Amino acid sequence: MKMKAFTMIRYLFTAAIVFFSSTLFSQQATITSETMEVGVARIDITPEGPIRMAGYAVRQKTESEGVLQRLEAKALAFGSDEQGSSILITVDLVGIPGHVTKKLGELLSLKLHVDPAQLVICASHTHSGPEVGNLLNILQYRGEKTYSDSLLALNQLVHIAQYIDQLTQKLESVSLAAMKNRKPALVAWGQGQALFAKNRRTPGGPVDVALPILRVSDMDGKLRAVLVNYACHGTTLPGEVNKIHGDWMGEAQKQIEANHPGAIAMIAIGCGADANPQPRGTIENAMEHGQEISNNVEKLLTTAQLRPLTTPPIGQIKWVNLPFAHVPTIPELIKQSEDKTVIGYYARLALDRIARGNPIPAALNYPVQTWAFGNELVMINLAGEVVVDYAVRLKDEIGADRVWMNAYANDVPCYIASKRVIKEGGYEADLSMYYYDKPSPFAEEVEDIIVNAVHDILPAAFNTTRVANNHPEVIHAEAGKPIELRAEVARAIGPEIKYMTEWKAFGWFTELDRVEWEVEVKNNGKYDVYLDWSVSDQEAGKPYVFESGNQRINGKVGKTGSWFTYRHEKIGRISLLTGNNKLLFKTSPRSPKGALLDLRSIKLVPVK
Repeated sequence: MKMKAFTMIRYLFTAAIVFFSSTLFSQQATITSETMEVGVARIDITPEGPIRMAGYAVRQKTESEGVLQRLEAKALAFGSDEQGSSILITVDLVGIPGHVTKKLGELLSLKLHVDPAQLVICASHTHSGPEVGNLLNILQYRGEKTYSDSLLALNQLVHIAQYIDQLTQKLESVSLAAMKNRKPALVAWGQGQALFAKNRRTPGGPVDVALPILRVSDMDGKLRAVLVNYACHGTTLPGEVNKIHGDWMGEAQKQIEANHPGAIAMIAIGCGADANPQPRGTIENAMEHGQEISNNVEKLLTTAQLRPLTTPPIGQIKWVNLPFAHVPTIPELIKQSEDKTVIGYYARLALDRIARGNPIPAALNYPVQTWAFGNELVMINLAGEVVVDYAVRLKDEIGADRVWMNAYANDVPCYIASKRVIKEGGYEADLSMYYYDKPSPFAEEVEDIIVNAVHDILPAAFNTTRVANNHPEVIHAEAGKPIELRAEVARAIGPEIKYMTEWKAFGWFTELDRVEWEVEVKNNGKYDVYLDWSVSDQEAGKPYVFESGNQRINGKVGKTGSWFTYRHEKIGRISLLTGNNKLLFKTSPRSPKGALLDLRSIKLVPVK
């Protein structure tokens, strides 16, 4: 993968698109008779009046002063009653309180017999929305050296409590509406990328630029809904803007829906707890980021080869305890309370609880959820503000070609730092925990606990061991059957070429690199040749050569939309002779310097 503009290449991947099976299909061919029942619905969740806003401790200590953009909750209901239905909801909020998810799960279980594991609520994490309780103590905290132990003003507490109560009712309503709306639909998924997310801890540090989408169309192919995911904070608008707005996520939904009247656009957030949008600070910046998302979604909807999904998701959930590094004693809290920052403020809250007979917890009870769409795709839904390392590790272990990461899902109890981030310290690992009313940073083992829990509830098809490196081997062709020239069984030759485990593909970097396969065939035969590749639009167009003996197929690398968007197309025809054949893919001698493509496989289909 040629990502010279990014550092730490192995971090720059995404929940992938297409790992093509032996069936060959084009974009048009994804519209098949295999359908899934899907219902869609939306409901307005904009506060009806002034309310304290969430996300920034530095925001003025007054209620909101108007609405710049309305907020919504949107729902997708998958599957028939006989199959067992699932409901995915997105909310234009900083987070979703765990008690709201729990209560909604109980209501839907009672009224619709939907298992709680089949419900997921994904928050957009806009910092320009109403407070819903996740960060309530930030509202009480007045800032360094000026904090107060008093409660919020009564009218402010009333407005927040009323909003949370109404929110639960509205989420129930939108769920019921989506279930009622179910009808046969064509569902497919794929992914591209967006580039405005930047690591906010380390310049040039890791980010996940994934842009997976899930498309829901009617039987005529008209778009009904699209679910989009990107790993970036909703912090384009600063705390000085004390008005309701959906940030870049709201702008992206608005622009996608303008392109597709009548369709519903939904935004979920990946593991972007340590990523900020850049540039940031103005409404115009939010609109620019929304436009980038919308443009890339449009490209995926109109030109990418999306992978069909025909099996409704099967949900699994597991609760694990994430230990804190240290639970302070009463003497430690008394000493800590003298601190004039939020650390001292937390200590005062903790002492109040202890005096009331409530212990300080030693661990966080944390939900880990998976949604498996057959063997094609698994959504991993993690609560909290999850840093990028979890996406990196899980995609590397399970495969970026079948993984979709949703963070801010079902609850937002705090930042979920990785082992690396905990060792480094800083806001996400340390100070943020006190804003979230937690006694200390997490212990380093929380990363392994979460990742192991994911593997514990993954279906067997997703828990297979991935080969870390390619292992060249002779391919023995079977008469009359396609021959798969996969990257993992090829020999890579050259100074820069790299096998990418998460994609099972070779990343190309210079004109000196090439790939070779050895194929043993029993009979002479002719084969149509299909290339499976990805490339950015900027690097597309360079010439390549595929050859066997004195036969050559010359071509130019076509656009796929991004490095993470794979295409599968016929490039020509060759003949193979009985015995051993050496096949070679390389850059054409006339090719300019620079990246050629990412190569996943070449398929040879017998010509009858």
